[in-house]
Amino acid sequence: MSNRNHAATAVSFQFVLIVAAVVAITGCALVIFGCAFEAQGQLDLLRASGPAALDTYLAHVGSHQLSFAALMVASVTGHGYAYGAFIQGIGLWLVFALAPLSVVLLTAARWFAVRDRSTSLRPAMAH
Repeated sequence: MSNRNHAATAVSFQFVLIVAAVVAITGCALVIFGCAFEAQGQLDLLRASGPAALDTYLAHVGSHQLSFAALMVASVTGHGYAYGAFIQGIGLWLVFALAPLSVVLLTAARWFAVRDRSTSLRPAMAH
């Protein structure tokens, strides 16, 4: 592999890592924002309706403990029981589904580009 092809591959790998990191960091920020939104919702409920309403809400949310995958699905289908479930779910989808998927797709695209470049150079060298 020539230095030019190696440099293009290295830049592409850096690009893959940057894209995945940006997606994962955005997802983490959404999860944190969803937690803050949940805390604010609970505080508003406590102020507006008192401790009994908050206890009832917490008991209702606690009775619907979902697995990790079920939480992700429930958050985007509108079946989340907590105030911040939708925002947290979108963040979880970004971190655990979209970031790995972007790595796979960008790595596959990089591999096909390098492969195409190397096969296009072979006939030129044969002459």
